Amino acid sequence: MSTSYTGQWKGESESGSFVLINVEQVNDHLIGRISVFESANLADDTVSFWTWSLFEARLINENTIKGEAYRPSIHKRHGEELSLDELSDLTKQTGLEFPINTKFGGVRKGEYELQVEWVSNYPSAEPRRDKVLLKREQPASSRVTTEEMTWNSFKEYALDQKDGLIYRGQSRHWRLRTSYHRTGRADLISYMDDKLPEVEHHINAVSNHNYDIKDDRSLGALLNLAQHHGYPTPLLDWTKSPYVAAFFAFENEMQLKQEGKISVFVFDQSEWTNLTGRAALIRVPNMVVRTLELPGFGNSRVLPQQSVTMYSNTDNIESIIKSNEKTKGQFLRAVSIPVSDRKTAMRDLSLMGITWGSMFPGFDGVCKQLRARHFNKN
Repeated sequence: MSTSYTGQWKGESESGSFVLINVEQVNDHLIGRISVFESANLADDTVSFWTWSLFEARLINENTIKGEAYRPSIHKRHGEELSLDELSDLTKQTGLEFPINTKFGGVRKGEYELQVEWVSNYPSAEPRRDKVLLKREQPASSRVTTEEMTWNSFKEYALDQKDGLIYRGQSRHWRLRTSYHRTGRADLISYMDDKLPEVEHHINAVSNHNYDIKDDRSLGALLNLAQHHGYPTPLLDWTKSPYVAAFFAFENEMQLKQEGKISVFVFDQSEWTNLTGRAALIRVPNMVVRTLELPGFGNSRVLPQQSVTMYSNTDNIESIIKSNEKTKGQFLRAVSIPVSDRKTAMRDLSLMGITWGSMFPGFDGVCKQLRARHFNKN
């Protein structure tokens, strides 16, 4: 069993509150942030809000932790922090007090479960006790159902798709996760504050464009560039072209199973944006999935790949999307194509002008294209 607590844990408490904890473990210390989503009933309405707190804890032994949460901030349902006036109005409407601090203890129930009990202390109200069984997502394949078709059928299928869709090709039917979350990490705020300043410094030292992580557009462009050069980010690459998506699913022959299938995910970006908007706030307690078209400063791959970027602060993108679907596949679905169709698919894609050389302008693309041409096992 892995003894690391690092990652994203979530569950519903006995009182009915949703609890989300992003944990970073450093030796025998745990740090991170706790999000609690609660509701208060008024005479003619229900008010919902997030309490977002820092926490520190230590390991008592391999399976037991004790700690404290402090400095809570109060946020609206969609993540924006309440102003002082809004917070005053909320307390007057509901009579609620917010905790000064919270003491908690946790017991590990296996690699993916953690039982936590806590006591919150208030300025004048009685202490409040609650507990929750938190779960961490287990490694697994995607739960998105696939429609099976041949490469020739897929070409016809792609021509019939409506505008507003985006696509992602994968050599296996892995679940959708950002490269940052694939590292097992979860606390994006510490990533932003502790890691990105160094990324900014080093990239600015070699880039013709000067990036500024304090500016949202420049931050997005920096993350986009870093993502395309192998640095873990909370971004997931998509494309407006189903054929480009198929190219990325088929191209890495070493990752393909001989008798397996590749997957092309299809996401209704237009309808999702109508539902959620385009704002992609980072410093929020709630789970966020948004699609963005980020600036391509210094990134020559954005245009040929017809890139669209998905930002997420959650380890389980699929669950957020599916929880908002009124009908199965309303926003997200997938197509599977046999790996045995690879040779025909790569030939057709080359005739369309979709090659390593066109997708990756520069030395890398040229060499990978010629490697495929000269040393292709097929």
